[in-house]
Amino acid sequence: MHLPPLIIGTMARRGDDAGVRSAIYRGALDLGLRCFDTAPLYGFGEADRLLAAAIRDQPRDSIQILSKTGLRWQDGARGDRLFTFTDAAGLQRQVRKDSRPEAVRQDVEDSLRRLGTDYLDLIQIHHPDERTPIAETMGELLALRAEGKVRQIGVSNFSEAQLAAAGHALGSVRLASHQFEFNLLQRPTSMRWLDASVSAGIAVLAYSPLAGGALTRALEPVLGPVAEAHGIAPGMVPLCWVMGHPGVTSAITGVSSTAQLEAQAAASAVRLSEAERQALTEAFRGLQIEASRPALTTRLRRRARTVAGAGLRAAGLSPSRLRRWLGMRRW
Repeated sequence: MHLPPLIIGTMARRGDDAGVRSAIYRGALDLGLRCFDTAPLYGFGEADRLLAAAIRDQPRDSIQILSKTGLRWQDGARGDRLFTFTDAAGLQRQVRKDSRPEAVRQDVEDSLRRLGTDYLDLIQIHHPDERTPIAETMGELLALRAEGKVRQIGVSNFSEAQLAAAGHALGSVRLASHQFEFNLLQRPTSMRWLDASVSAGIAVLAYSPLAGGALTRALEPVLGPVAEAHGIAPGMVPLCWVMGHPGVTSAITGVSSTAQLEAQAAASAVRLSEAERQALTEAFRGLQIEASRPALTTRLRRRARTVAGAGLRAAGLSPSRLRRWLGMRRW
């Protein structure tokens, strides 16, 4: 399986509607972006149906569909609770980690039906299910592979030990990929997972490369010069950093508009220099997603002020005097 550097994620963003999502998928195809990452959980099946409508007229072998299994919200789902939500009828429902063989098979067959296809290019365990032995889950996925319903098998959000166990359970069939969050606000866990995946020869699929949009507005004094040098929007620089990171195969990105899609497509062709990569790494070092998004935004703003202030002082200017002259209380 050969994956492109940029994969279009189908998880809807707040405020998106079906028309916006459909336009994004069609726009991606027009731009030559033909690899999509979806999951039964996204829109509780609606993402699959919208994607199916967008690719209906495309040759199946020209499209790559990556999907997932192991998170279920239907009646009868078992396993540890991941989160609770309110459905359209106003009822409280729970999403549970359920990778039992019968649940995995149902997930795959339901996905195929919604997507209107005979096979998935990649099936991934969405979250590890500690209650179900990995060997049992992988055994069912191997059976689905033998039936031609899935081409490759991967995992998502697995620890190093779980990753090794999954590879062992597949026997002679190679584990294809590991999907996990990876971005400039990298955490120690992400780096360990990256190292373990690379050591095992597994493709790395990085989701949330822009930290849910937080990085598109962060540290303008750092991102701006890099963006200008490559002719891209400043908010796309963190995406370039992820796509070019050693060991990362692809970045799975969320898209909320066709304009953003075009910006990301342009960024996918950019390769940062090692000096640029190191400068970005240092600028964001120590900033981690440990608290709420508002708290993260505050930390990013403080770091931006620090970087901007240092630049002004190096030029012989006083940040405080400049703020007073501009009538600014803060920046």
